[in-house]
Amino acid sequence: MTPDQLVQVEQTARLAERYGVALILAIVLLVVVLYVLRLFMTGKIVPRELLDKAEEDRDELTKTINEIRGPLEEIRDVVKNLKRDKPRGG
Repeated sequence: MTPDQLVQVEQTARLAERYGVALILAIVLLVVVLYVLRLFMTGKIVPRELLDKAEEDRDELTKTINEIRGPLEEIRDVVKNLKRDKPRGG
C-alpha cells in the first residue's frame, strides 16, 4: 500500500473508533443508495416493465418500416435499371 492509502485507512480507523462502525457503515450505505437513486433518475437504470414496453414498441416499428420498405425497394430497383438518356444530358 502506498503512504497515501495508509493515511486514508488510518483516518477511517480513527473515525470508526470515535463514532462507531455502525455509523460509518450507515454513511457508506447512504452514499450507495443515493448513487443508485441518481442512476435511476438519469435513466441509466429503468424498471423491467418500461424496458419490455420499449422493446415491444421498437419491434413493432421495425416491422412497420420493413413493410413500407419492401415496395420502395422494388421501385428503387426499377429506377436504377432504367437506361440514362445521354444524348439529352441525362
